[in-house]
Amino acid sequence: MDDSAIATLRESASRWGATSTRVIPIEDVCVEDWVLLKCEYGCKMYGKRFTCPPYAPSPDETRKTLSNYKKALLLEFKDLTDRAQWREIQIAMYELEREAFLLGFYRAFAYTCGACKLCEDCPSDDIGVPTRFDKRKCKNRRRARPSMEACGIDVFQTARNGGYEMRVVHDENGCFDSFCLLLLE
Repeated sequence: MDDSAIATLRESASRWGATSTRVIPIEDVCVEDWVLLKCEYGCKMYGKRFTCPPYAPSPDETRKTLSNYKKALLLEFKDLTDRAQWREIQIAMYELEREAFLLGFYRAFAYTCGACKLCEDCPSDDIGVPTRFDKRKCKNRRRARPSMEACGIDVFQTARNGGYEMRVVHDENGCFDSFCLLLLE
């Protein structure tokens, strides 16, 4: 792994608002089937964004994807107070993925945090029986990336494996931390 390229990506991540970054072995990324239950039975955005389940890759597909990588960059965005900040984070992750590609990590792929906020309204909200082909209606296909949790990644365990302390936010309107993942090599 090119240390200077990683340093460049870390500096860019900091400019985009990441509080910290850590290079982690791909084995530290924890994928669990139960994570999708939290989406389906706990998130009001389920099926309302093309980056969310049932449109997002399944945990099995995510495991297969991860098996093609050795390292990833885990990014922390700390003390967020406004969920609208996710839009900027989603743009940042797309830009970091692109930068990683240009730095030679041609297989780079980003996972964001939370439901997609790139568009005010998503056409997926009007689809009754979703299929994967419906994603062609996405207005931001070039920049839209799924969140870690939408693909079955246990964000808490992955962050802990990466050396971060995790805490549950008890007040939905309080400060929270978010994590994103950039697959590199």
